[in-house]
Amino acid sequence: MHAMVAPNTIGWSSRDPEDEPMTRSFALLAVLLAAFVGALAGQDAAPGVLAAQDAGEGLRLMTFNIRYGTAGDGPNGWANRRALVADIIRRSAPDVLAIQEGLAFQLEELGNVLGDYRKLGQHRDGGLEGEFSGLYVNELRVRVRDWGEFWLSPTPDAVGSQGWDAALARMAVWAEIEYIDGGEPIRVYGTHFDHRGEVARLESARLIARHAEDGPPAVVMGDLNLQEESEPLGVFFDRGYRSAFRVTHPESELGTFNGFRDATGGRRLDHILLDPRLEPLTAKVFDEQVNGVWPSDHFAVSALVVRR
Repeated sequence: MHAMVAPNTIGWSSRDPEDEPMTRSFALLAVLLAAFVGALAGQDAAPGVLAAQDAGEGLRLMTFNIRYGTAGDGPNGWANRRALVADIIRRSAPDVLAIQEGLAFQLEELGNVLGDYRKLGQHRDGGLEGEFSGLYVNELRVRVRDWGEFWLSPTPDAVGSQGWDAALARMAVWAEIEYIDGGEPIRVYGTHFDHRGEVARLESARLIARHAEDGPPAVVMGDLNLQEESEPLGVFFDRGYRSAFRVTHPESELGTFNGFRDATGGRRLDHILLDPRLEPLTAKVFDEQVNGVWPSDHFAVSALVVRR
């Protein structure tokens, strides 16, 4: 078991890198998805495509709420969206990807584009049960030095624990990473704040902010169910964190929650927050449709980040 970084008086779960649940794609689904995505993008989406990507300069980050696949969304159901989700991930080739609302079968069906990634974290109800809101790390680009998980509750080490006024169990997964060719570490958090509990969102922000104290430069990303002017986001902003998208697009009103109907993105609920030691070079909200179909009810958000 790895020693914890930035210990606090609250217990935190640090997991051995060999303990995490691993996703495996079924061969037939992988072949079908590769063909579908390749046709959609006009190029071959073969396994290992990430190995061919130019390493470039900076850390590529993405957060993506892919909308749980058992929802009765009619024409926006998962079967009509999964190739679009896969294509966004493939084109962006993030070094670290935070996914929200990923059910086990959805992640298996995305195996073709996630094959070069290492999955970090349980699902929120333990094991593979319920939503996955953890991290995928591209080990062709970065190395995981340490990682852990905790639940957003007064008992963060209790698997599946529900906190404060939250409607559901929520959690955070963190990874301390470094480039394969060396360099100083960065700690990345992936999370999904509760959609109903106001107290839970505030306390969740405080919990993560405390965990990140005295550690390496930190990124907090996910569907936070919060707009920029909210009190919980103020917990991060008061510590010098900045929104990667706001820094690079200071005048933009583009949101991230389209609800399968709003091309403007509605409210901006999905964020990549950077502590003061990190600088965004670029950021993007993927406000796109293909033949009238939305990839998800949330737009993906990406950023290219360097140390200041």
